[in-house]
Amino acid sequence: MSRWCTVADRWSVLVAGVKKLEGDPGKLIDRIRAAHPKVMVQAADAKIVYGREHAIGALYIAIEALERKVMMANKPETEVLLRLACTDQISEALKRAGLKKSHPGCFIAFSKDAHAIKKFGEQIAKEFELDDSVLSPDKAKKARLEKMLGARPKVDDGQFFDFLLERAAILVKG
Repeated sequence: MSRWCTVADRWSVLVAGVKKLEGDPGKLIDRIRAAHPKVMVQAADAKIVYGREHAIGALYIAIEALERKVMMANKPETEVLLRLACTDQISEALKRAGLKKSHPGCFIAFSKDAHAIKKFGEQIAKEFELDDSVLSPDKAKKARLEKMLGARPKVDDGQFFDFLLERAAILVKG
């Protein structure tokens, strides 16, 4: 499966799993963002990303909020994290979904410049051990997300993805 796609007809997107990230997560993201000013980058703990489609769905919701000018956050990158974590509080989103040192991670990069996304992808492929299997949905991840959301919906694994995106979409600016 390709790590690149297009969302909302205009945005080039890259979603990549990373086996293990070392160093301070905040400094890492700041460095990557500085090296790629035309790319918006968010990184999340892979343990809360219920598949590549979950990351893309949360991104799509964030892009819709950006384009409709109804974002909860000041930056689209932060909006993505809020949507993944299903909360309107940045501190809670960082606690729930923020990148953690020595944990598997997920890069979510998006731009209207497809070439910039390609360059970003080339850099992270050189710098990190990419492994999209860390994003795969599994029973442990589902249980962790249910606990995080305080909900045990009576749905099968396929419908759980839809449940997550529905929760992400209903967040409103408070």
